[in-house]
Amino acid sequence: MNHQSYLMFNLNRSHYGIPATAVQEIFFLPEVTAIAETPETILGVINLRGKFLPVMDLYQRLEQTRPPFQLTDSMIVLEWETQRIGIIVSQVDSVQEIAPDQIAANICGESKESLPDGLVTGIANVEEGIVTLLNPELLVQYAFIETAFNPNSDFHNGSDTPKHPSDSALNQGLYDHFDSQERQVFRERTESLRCAIADEDSAWLLPLAVVGLGGEYFGFSLEMVHEFTEIHKITPIPCCPPHIVGNINLRGEIITLININDVVNLPMKGVRSPTGTSHQQAVVVRLEQRVAGIAVDDIFDVTYIHPSQMTPAPIALHSAKDDYLQGVAPYRDRMMSIINLFKLLTSEVLVVNEEV
Repeated sequence: MNHQSYLMFNLNRSHYGIPATAVQEIFFLPEVTAIAETPETILGVINLRGKFLPVMDLYQRLEQTRPPFQLTDSMIVLEWETQRIGIIVSQVDSVQEIAPDQIAANICGESKESLPDGLVTGIANVEEGIVTLLNPELLVQYAFIETAFNPNSDFHNGSDTPKHPSDSALNQGLYDHFDSQERQVFRERTESLRCAIADEDSAWLLPLAVVGLGGEYFGFSLEMVHEFTEIHKITPIPCCPPHIVGNINLRGEIITLININDVVNLPMKGVRSPTGTSHQQAVVVRLEQRVAGIAVDDIFDVTYIHPSQMTPAPIALHSAKDDYLQGVAPYRDRMMSIINLFKLLTSEVLVVNEEV
């Protein structure tokens, strides 16, 4: 039986899936530039490395009420043949394989009659619940049929480029609920995506997930990051050292949740609370057969840095554990410490070796 891989994501609290083969890339929501005389379902465009990328309001397309944007929202870039669009989602979950016998034809009443035939290809029952499966071909085609601008044009001060700064979605009410610091994050994301990177340089860029711990920024290599998840129920593990928070159930897979505050020279205060941890989110990392969840305070961004931007950790940060600090790099208006996940996961620092 042929299984197909689907990228699972959330729109508000509803679960959706789209064939993983249509997904080109994923990044956190940047600033969107509005364009006049486009359909309501097209929010505008972003400059993705020198090319237009139309951004679809998937809520509007599915005739749902769109909640306010969040700093943690993501954009999924879909590609069909030579055409691409971006869709904004609340959260990207994971990639899962779904067998044909798990998919049922759309039940009467699940979608409105005004939705085009074929937009919803079916529904599937997975561990997270009922997932609505979407047709990426129709989503992409709609954006190009209904819009007049040429998405393959270069993003410059030509006839296809939005001419007025007021066209920015920052001035269209979509970002009004954010404070000045949060708006600056959107602008920085936009600038990062705008830069057209030369082929010879792009191979050297290091993709990092930026997280928060104890009020500091830390970077994890995306090569080892499997997914991000919220922390809900934690099962304590008896007779473990303080850095072992407990086990969490991730879609049937038992993951050991660890606290690395001590490893990065932060206080271990609040590691164990009545609910199991003071942290609210976790980064699931994988190295061959090793899997662990790292408890964090915040998940901020996905960014790319050039090795030349990374410098050795300041002497003041050196300790017996500095092998786990790969270096530091600028992020926003501060410095970000980059964790060497390979050394961390292959070391004995996380081994449970206490006796009962």
